[in-house]
Amino acid sequence: MAAAPAARTPSSSTPEEGRFASGTVLAQRYRISGKLGQGGMGEVYKATDLLLGQTVALKFLPESLVANAAAAERFRNEVRLARQVSHPNVCRVYDMGEAEGELFLTMEYVDGEDLASLLRRIGRLPTDKATEIARRLCAGLAAAHEKGVLHRDFKPGNIMIDGRGQARITDFGLAALAGSAGERFRGGTPGYMAPEQIDGQAASERSDIYALGLVLFEMFAGKRPFEAPDLAAIRAKQKQGAPSISTSVRDLDPAVDRVIARCLDPEPLQRPKSALAVAAALPGGDPLAAALEAGETPSPEMVARAGGKDAMKPWLAVACLAALAAGLVMETWVLNRLSLNTSLPSDMGPEALAQQARNLLAGLGYPKPAAQDWNFGDDYPRIMALARRDRKSLRARVAAARPPLIYFWYRSAPQRLVPWQYEKYAVSEEDPPQVAAGSVTMRLDTEGRLSFLADITKITR
Repeated sequence: MAAAPAARTPSSSTPEEGRFASGTVLAQRYRISGKLGQGGMGEVYKATDLLLGQTVALKFLPESLVANAAAAERFRNEVRLARQVSHPNVCRVYDMGEAEGELFLTMEYVDGEDLASLLRRIGRLPTDKATEIARRLCAGLAAAHEKGVLHRDFKPGNIMIDGRGQARITDFGLAALAGSAGERFRGGTPGYMAPEQIDGQAASERSDIYALGLVLFEMFAGKRPFEAPDLAAIRAKQKQGAPSISTSVRDLDPAVDRVIARCLDPEPLQRPKSALAVAAALPGGDPLAAALEAGETPSPEMVARAGGKDAMKPWLAVACLAALAAGLVMETWVLNRLSLNTSLPSDMGPEALAQQARNLLAGLGYPKPAAQDWNFGDDYPRIMALARRDRKSLRARVAAARPPLIYFWYRSAPQRLVPWQYEKYAVSEEDPPQVAAGSVTMRLDTEGRLSFLADITKITR
């Protein structure tokens, strides 16, 4: 993006507005709407992209670091790394620009508040909501790790909760590629650093897992596990281990306590191997998958319990365990290598795809919806069938498949969409069922092309 002077409004900015007053136009493209926030690594503004007619967020280096070459390189590195991660639970970074000699990056605007502010305002989250957000954070962090990106500053202040309750991981300003994090790196926020980070050792995925455990503790308990005035005091408390949440929160599922305790183990190798393993160990997850992911051998009783009321006998569970483990290994192989962002690369994020869906519906004569929801989906049986046929060509076959095997679904309705299944917390492509007059469900491929549309009176393909 070429540098361009900023067109300033006649009024000067105030400290509350930041460096750019409302109405300022930067790079002949972005009109500032207001300042969203400020931290040690940046100053963020809400703006309108005049070229595309969309709301975005602009992040600038703090004024004190504008002339700092090292800070400018970290800023560029943030764009390089963050652009590699495309996931519904990660705030999307678009590009870098320059105005009046100052670098800025453009990113997805999230209309909501950060988790730190939410926790200060309401205290601990309800257990079911905390579990839902925990799963989304695990999914977003797993997507970053799959790309080899370590966040290294995972904390409530870098997590946005939008108006639909969706969690988005933001701010990759201190991120690094796995294996390239410097041995002497000590950056981060003291209260959310793993023991090895405080000691100046190399960070790893399990350092982010430790920070995830700290965030989960705070969501479920409403307080931090380690309150101390400095790094040395925090490190001393970390050695003692985290307190149990169940002592202060009644009726908490023991699984929550167990998985958070594992995340906060001072020894990195004793923590869960991945964010997906953390998600599997949360209430409602798959204990078998969690045990296998953690490198543990599940007991025959655990295998038997997984069968529900018609559970098999322990001796039969032992006989099936090897086959089950092999199947899970294959499934994990497929899922780890078949993500939305690696299989079908696209410049369109979920917000852009949702806008494309609205545009298509308007062009077809449908009225503006009163309620809407969207997410990514996949044709899992067909993907597994392709994996069994030829693993080496799996990614290419998925990308070429029509109708698409990985797609974006969008739902609109004349009234609020609420899941019918009591144990579900989020709208899906099928839940609630499409019953109200005027309801529409559609699918787009990841490039925004319509592949399916249905309402309650007609279906077209």
